[in-house]
Amino acid sequence: MTVIAKKKLSEKVVDEIRKRMDNGELKIGDKLPNQNELALEMGVSRTSLREAMNILALLGVIEQKPGYGTAIRKKVPEINPEGLKPTLLSDSETTRELLEARQIIEIGAVRLTACHAIKSQVNKIAKLVDRMQGMLDKREYLGYAQEDLKFHIIIAEFSKNRFLKEAFVSIKQHMQLFMQEHTQLLPDVLAEAQKHHEAICNAISNHDPEKAGREMDKHIQFLQCSFQNYIKDRYPSARTK
Repeated sequence: MTVIAKKKLSEKVVDEIRKRMDNGELKIGDKLPNQNELALEMGVSRTSLREAMNILALLGVIEQKPGYGTAIRKKVPEINPEGLKPTLLSDSETTRELLEARQIIEIGAVRLTACHAIKSQVNKIAKLVDRMQGMLDKREYLGYAQEDLKFHIIIAEFSKNRFLKEAFVSIKQHMQLFMQEHTQLLPDVLAEAQKHHEAICNAISNHDPEKAGREMDKHIQFLQCSFQNYIKDRYPSARTK
């Protein structure tokens, strides 16, 4: 059994997958064991393994194949020495695609929510926005990221469209990792992002689907710009489109 030791276990799991590919033990197209087996084999918890799988999925290293399981689709890219920051540092193409998908899914979802939301749902969104502001005021950035994800989740839920909700669920884990990194690496942009959340909430409250869609689009374009500027300023050789 390969025992992965001590700090940042999810990173150690990613390193182990890279080593196994480098030495030929794992190849592109191979199926990984199920998570229970793999966690036991590597001597880590299911939580640490899930974190590692989320990172690998976001990097495009693995993919879920219906009726087959988790398969390897490409090699693990090299990680910046500062640590695992795949969405912002290691795979800008993945981040670009994620934000494009969010535009398509979330603009449609927020328009429907603005049409259908009842008073109790509007109040729930407004209270969540207030909590986000409180987290921001206290500089609790990890907590802010968690509340940010909840904000987008409940908008998808309140859209009353099962297919939109399923589409959102399919990118939820990737969004969670992106939001955690974005809030930690770019805290200076959060005040502006929070204004967007408030504007989206107001448009929903006013049952104005067109404005809600425009505000969501503005929010995601802002995230795209902040990401691209971060890459351009700190990693000039990195590619963004």
